[in-house]
Amino acid sequence: STTTPTAYDWESDKRRSKPFDDGTMSFFWRAHTITCLVIAMSYLFYVAILEQPSEDSSYNTKRGLLACAGFFLVFGMTQTPDGVFVRPHPALWRLVLCFSVLYEIILIYILFQTVDDARQLLQNIDPTLGVPLPDKDYGGSCRIYDWEHPEDPFHYFKDKMDFFVLSHFFGWWLKTLIVRDY
Repeated sequence: STTTPTAYDWESDKRRSKPFDDGTMSFFWRAHTITCLVIAMSYLFYVAILEQPSEDSSYNTKRGLLACAGFFLVFGMTQTPDGVFVRPHPALWRLVLCFSVLYEIILIYILFQTVDDARQLLQNIDPTLGVPLPDKDYGGSCRIYDWEHPEDPFHYFKDKMDFFVLSHFFGWWLKTLIVRDY
């Protein structure tokens, strides 16, 4: 079979450059499938045999789902193929891939729930959810400094400054960097 030459001969470049290993990094670049398997199975053995079971079904459900997610992440980190990124380590990028797949699975599960059931599910994750947020008057008074309140003259500014204002500011700043370099 004939191959069409490209602008750069990558195959000869791969043959010329041999990876250098001074012995310090070889441990981190070898597969640790058996090690991860032994650690995961030891944890499951500990939970199944040695640990006292809890009677709280909500706690058991949360813990079981976390164990399933953790097992999936360990499996994916050791078994999925390497991607295009190699630094800082391919296992990190395999873990990121598995996190994104797990996140997609959770979103698909929530898709098949009613709105009320999805809100109840999120309240199990964070009990502070479900409380109506206080309304803020962002456009009521645009003064930054209030001469009429000498004990706290910046109260208007402090009242309106929250996470969303900072998020918008840094988002706009990042977008200007992106657009400027485009």
